[in-house]
Amino acid sequence: CNAAAGAAALDRLTARLAEGAPAMPSVSIRIYDIPVMNAFALPGERIVIMRELIAKAEAPEEVAGVLAHELGHVAGRHAEAQLIRATGLQLLFSAATGGGGDTITTAAGLAAILRYSRAAEGEADAYALATLHAAAIDPLGLKRFFERIRKEEGAPSGGAFGRIGSIFSTHPGTEDRINAIGPLPDGIASRPVLSDAEWQALKKICG
Repeated sequence: CNAAAGAAALDRLTARLAEGAPAMPSVSIRIYDIPVMNAFALPGERIVIMRELIAKAEAPEEVAGVLAHELGHVAGRHAEAQLIRATGLQLLFSAATGGGGDTITTAAGLAAILRYSRAAEGEADAYALATLHAAAIDPLGLKRFFERIRKEEGAPSGGAFGRIGSIFSTHPGTEDRINAIGPLPDGIASRPVLSDAEWQALKKICG
């Protein structure tokens, strides 16, 4: 998805996050028109956001919080670590079955890349909250997003992309993690992430 106005809004949102993380990794962020609510970091400093996540978000602060979390995974090189783990799993499957890169080993590798460890999730959470605080972006937007999505967890994601899962299946959203998200510290007033026009443009980035 690359509608011009939406892409400009995405750049603006990323720039706002960079205000809170001067050493933020240089990343390639892409939004794909896939009806699955997920976002994840991939090796090579890449972040993927699926349009269903933006569609479910009710405010730009919600998307900013998710993106800040993914930036934490990039900064921690968690996707690269998971890729190494996935390669090891594929070799193990191959040795056990005597096969090559079949569907089972490919699916196992994808699952390993997209599911981060509890420690990696904690590191990404800490990075996200520090970035949001430093950029004066209300972190309660992320909390409201997670709380709202948690209520929908009972609905399975079907279709061809079901194996990719929801953001909670690949980024476990435990009660402790949600409860750890609090307001900005005293003395820091939140500043808007996007204007209303920019937010609507981002919502329509897929046309």
